[in-house]
Amino acid sequence: MITTKSLPLSWEELQQLATFERDTVNGPTNSQTRLRLFGQAESDVRVTLYRDHHAWCPYCQKVWLWLEEKQIPYRIEKVTMFCYGTKEKWYKQKVPSGMLPALELDGQVITESDDILLALEDAFGPLNQVGMGDRRALPLRQLERLLFRGWCTWLCYPTRSQREDQRSREQFTSIVAQVETALANTPGPYFLEEFGIVDVVFT
Repeated sequence: MITTKSLPLSWEELQQLATFERDTVNGPTNSQTRLRLFGQAESDVRVTLYRDHHAWCPYCQKVWLWLEEKQIPYRIEKVTMFCYGTKEKWYKQKVPSGMLPALELDGQVITESDDILLALEDAFGPLNQVGMGDRRALPLRQLERLLFRGWCTWLCYPTRSQREDQRSREQFTSIVAQVETALANTPGPYFLEEFGIVDVVFT
């Protein structure tokens, strides 16, 4: 026998129970917000990040993650990725190539995720004391590029034979093993002693 208590709640009843309001400006990171302040004043914002609408672009994510970890106040402008539609005209006027991400820092537009991270380090200091050019970070950054090339060679380009495909797969697997070895060099889950620029780059 179904009792009144066992009936599912209506949408109206659920809405009355949903009193939680998320602070998208100062609370936990989220992909919907257009402004992040981390408790600071909006007048402190020097940075605007131009990224994709749905937070899928991995290069945008690197910059996004760096800003969040460093808690630098910033604005967000969302731009259509090439693979999902026509690029906005206002963005092409600002960044003629249309590529993402881009970042505006004190009125200067910077493109390419590595160049953006370098500019952010110059302006706000490195993440956890280790910068992009640090001797500990450089070989690991090179390993990330090697990993990307290995992955792309295997999966992004057509192969002429099964043997060639197997060779690309083995090469990628070998690079992954190098990444695992690098991660095993520290007792924690990060490439260095604490979360930093290398982990951001590998994102």
